[in-house]
Amino acid sequence: MGRQIFLFLFAVSLVTGCAATPSQTEVEQQRLGVMVQALQQAIATPSPEHLEVIARYGTDSRYYVMVRGWLVQTLSGVESQLAASGDAAPEAMRAQAEHLRAAIRRIELE
Repeated sequence: MGRQIFLFLFAVSLVTGCAATPSQTEVEQQRLGVMVQALQQAIATPSPEHLEVIARYGTDSRYYVMVRGWLVQTLSGVESQLAASGDAAPEAMRAQAEHLRAAIRRIELE
């Protein structure tokens, strides 16, 4: 009987201990998720504020390669659509391409 109580209390302490404090890995995953969502919005929406968000993460040496690669691949897709559309391309698409070029220049120069 005493052994069963001990095992029950041990199991309860494991469950509550794990749920109460997130691990360092979980905290890091949460932080990276926030960064990716901020970058996704900043890349999709041209504005000076979003250019600053891209620059903040893109000039961090830990994320430079990922951010630059994301920008280059997105720009490649937008340029392909612009080429296919010709003169009929929407102005928003042209603005998106210019925003991406500016972001790439910004992180490469800093």
